[in-house]
Amino acid sequence: MKDWHPTYLDPSPRRLRKHALAEEVRGLIGDVLMLDVEAASEEALAEAEVRIALLRKAFTDMPDIRAAGPHLTPVDNSLLERSPLSGLSNAMAAPLVLEFDGTTTRGHATYPAYFEGPPGLVHGGYVISAFDDLLGVAQAASGVAGFTGTLSVKLLAGTPLNRRIDYEGGVRSHEGRKVIAWGRSTLDGVVLAEAEGIFIEPRGGHPGKRLNEQLNAAP
Repeated sequence: MKDWHPTYLDPSPRRLRKHALAEEVRGLIGDVLMLDVEAASEEALAEAEVRIALLRKAFTDMPDIRAAGPHLTPVDNSLLERSPLSGLSNAMAAPLVLEFDGTTTRGHATYPAYFEGPPGLVHGGYVISAFDDLLGVAQAASGVAGFTGTLSVKLLAGTPLNRRIDYEGGVRSHEGRKVIAWGRSTLDGVVLAEAEGIFIEPRGGHPGKRLNEQLNAAP
């Protein structure tokens, strides 16, 4: 059965600009979060607010995909563009960069300050969510595209901010519409967390997989 791993498309110059815009917005999110607002002057705060509002107006006359939705565009429908964890075009993503090594899915991410939970560490909710993305892609090696049924994550150590965290995942078993996937995260070879997920393919197939196949088959 053929797998359906999402792929990073060779980005056009304009796509690269969108990625660069997302990266600038990531930096802006961190700047706003770390702003010492009580030490800043009212004038400086007001000027910053006006400048950001003006920047947003730069997008007013540019086309967007809100009406059609990202799932109906050949590139933006990809999880690797839109995901809140791994989307290169999503400024809220770290992002988690994924690679496919045979039947093993590998990845890495460096989490900035706005992912913080305990001091200096990534919020546990984001740690768990990253595994949902990782295992959701890793299940593709089975050829089945399923929805998350259950996800179990063991948090063995804190996941630090601003350090490269490495990931790997794969398929433990596959029977019918059910896939059991595994994953782990490490820092310098030390295991930080382990995960297992059960994914169930909807009857009739995953709508995202079906739409992706239709888009790829279009002339």
